[in-house]
Amino acid sequence: MTTPYDRVAYPTAVFSQTHPERLAILARLAGLDPADPARSRILEIGGGNCMNLIALATAWPQCDAHGFDLSSLAIARGQEIAGAAGLDNVTLVVEDIMVARTRYPARSFDYVIVHGVYAWVPPQVREACMALIGHVLAENGVAFVSYNALPGGYVRTIMREMLLGETEGIDDPDEKIAATRNFLEDYARPRTDDEAIVTALRLQAESMLERPDSVLFHDELGECYYPQSLSDVVATARSNGLRFLTDAGRNLHLDGFVEADEPLPDDAEAQVLRAAQRDDYASMRFFRQTLLVRAEQEPDRTLDPERLDGLFLSTRIKRQEDGSFQAGSSTIEVHDEALADAFERASCLSPQRVPLSEITSDPVHLRIIVRMFSEWYVNLHLGPAPFVAVPGDHPETSPLVRGMLGLGERMICTLDHGLLKIDQPELRALLMAADGSRSLADLAMAGHGIPAEEVEAALTASAQRALIRR
Repeated sequence: MTTPYDRVAYPTAVFSQTHPERLAILARLAGLDPADPARSRILEIGGGNCMNLIALATAWPQCDAHGFDLSSLAIARGQEIAGAAGLDNVTLVVEDIMVARTRYPARSFDYVIVHGVYAWVPPQVREACMALIGHVLAENGVAFVSYNALPGGYVRTIMREMLLGETEGIDDPDEKIAATRNFLEDYARPRTDDEAIVTALRLQAESMLERPDSVLFHDELGECYYPQSLSDVVATARSNGLRFLTDAGRNLHLDGFVEADEPLPDDAEAQVLRAAQRDDYASMRFFRQTLLVRAEQEPDRTLDPERLDGLFLSTRIKRQEDGSFQAGSSTIEVHDEALADAFERASCLSPQRVPLSEITSDPVHLRIIVRMFSEWYVNLHLGPAPFVAVPGDHPETSPLVRGMLGLGERMICTLDHGLLKIDQPELRALLMAADGSRSLADLAMAGHGIPAEEVEAALTASAQRALIRR
C-alpha cells in the first residue's frame, strides 16, 4: 500500500520526551517499579523510519527494540540504517495498526512509544492503537502517547481548513507546499483592524512557517486531523485496561502528582485529571504527551524526593556573570549558592552525568531539581552515560554514526539522543575510521585529511558531543 509518507518522507528525528529513561524516572517518582530501559523491550508504533527507536537501540545494545509503520519506504530506510550500523537488537516491519496485535504477544513490551500518530489517523485506527497498547504493555510497563490537544487544536483546525481550501485541487506535493507557504506568509502579516482571535491565528500561521516542508505537508495538510481532550484520551485508555500516570511534556511532568504533606484523598487521580484538564483550557494547550500504565498499577501521587536516590544528573544551563543561569532564552535564578555551584560543575561536564548524591541530599534541593527536571532545565538519568568524556587509546565512534555517515547522511544521531549535522568531509572520514580497531596513533595517519597533531583534539571534541561510545 502506498501512503502519503511514501510520497513525501517525514524528516529523520529523535524525540527526547519519548526516551524510556524519562518515562522510567517519572514512573519511579510515582513509586512504581519500571523495567531497566537498557535491558527492556521497546515498541514504537507508527515510527516512520524509526530513527528514534534505532538511536535508543544503539545506546542500549542489550535492549530489544521493535518498530513498525505502514510506509514501506520509511521502514526500508530504517532497516538500511540499522543494517549499516550493525544493530542486531532492532526489528522493523511494515505493519498496520489495525492488525498489529496479531504480531505481538500480550504484555510483551516494557515501553511503548506512539508519537505523532494518535490524532492524525481515522477514529477506528485511533481506537485500535489504544487497544494495541493495552494488549502489549507489560505489567510494569509505561506507554507514551502524544496528540494534538484541545482546546488549542481548535485553532489549528481553523488554520487547517483555510489551508485545505487554498490548496484544493493541487495534487503535486511540491506545488501544494509552495501554495501553503505563500498563503501563510500573506496571512501572517498583521492588520490594523485585527480582532484578538485573528491575531492568535496569524501567530499560528507564523509558527507554521518555521516548520519543514514535509512536516507542513503531513501535519497540516494530511487527510486526518482529530485533536483530543485529555479526558477523552484517559477514558479510552481506561476502557483498554490502562490508567493515567502523568505527562512527558515540558512543564507537565508533575501533572499526575499533588504536592501535599497530608494523606491523599481516595479520588486523587480524578483530582489531578480535573486540574490538568482545566489547565489545558486556561492555557489554550495545543499538545499533550500522556503517559499510561496498566490499570492494576497504583501510582503514589505524592512527590517523595527519596525516590531520586541513586539517579544521575546532567544539564546544559550556563552560569552568567551575575550568577544567574541561561537556558536558551530563559533565565534561571538559583538562590542557594551551594546548589548553584553544583549546577555549574555539572554544566561544565555536560553531556556527561554527575551522581545526584554529589549535587545534594537536601530534600528541599531535591524538590527544586524535580521542578527543574519538569521544566527541562536538567535531565535525570538512571545510570552513567553510554559515551565517554575523552577518547581512549582505541576510540570507537557510535556504530550508528558510522553507519549513517557511510550512507551519506549529514544529520546523524548522537548517543545522548540528539541530532548533529556533520558536513566536514575530513571529520566524517575520521569518525568512520574510529571503529575501535585503530589506536590514536593509527588514526593520526589514517588519511582523512585532518593534520596528525589535531586528530586527538578532534576526537575529544567528538566525545564531548556524545559520539564515542563507552
